Amino acid sequence: MPSTLPVLVVDDTEICRMGTALMLDQLGFRCELAQNGFDALDLFKPGKYAAVIMDYEMKGMTGAECTSEIRRLESANGRRLPVIGMTSNDSREVIAKCLSGGMDAVLTKDCRSKDLLDILEPLLLQGSKT
Repeated sequence: MPSTLPVLVVDDTEICRMGTALMLDQLGFRCELAQNGFDALDLFKPGKYAAVIMDYEMKGMTGAECTSEIRRLESANGRRLPVIGMTSNDSREVIAKCLSGGMDAVLTKDCRSKDLLDILEPLLLQGSKT
């Protein structure tokens, strides 16, 4: 159930950014790319994206910090953008930081496209009802 809005993919590693975008493209989604949290915040405007796929470990600003800022920016319009964390470090500590930063779910970077769709689809449906 791809959205008419693009998905923002944020990752400071080009191969990971491109791999995630390719996976989403194969699932029927359009993507915009950001190479770090600062670029993501420059691109972000409430209502511009269907969802964000956010790397956790990035230089300068973690994905959890960027997500916290997105949550602050979107609070004025009352809508919650789905943010899915992607990390190569699946420790409980990292997952807890992602979730406490406002991410809705966390997947490992080696996930299958079906795993991503299984998480993304219900979040998009939930967002379309608000």
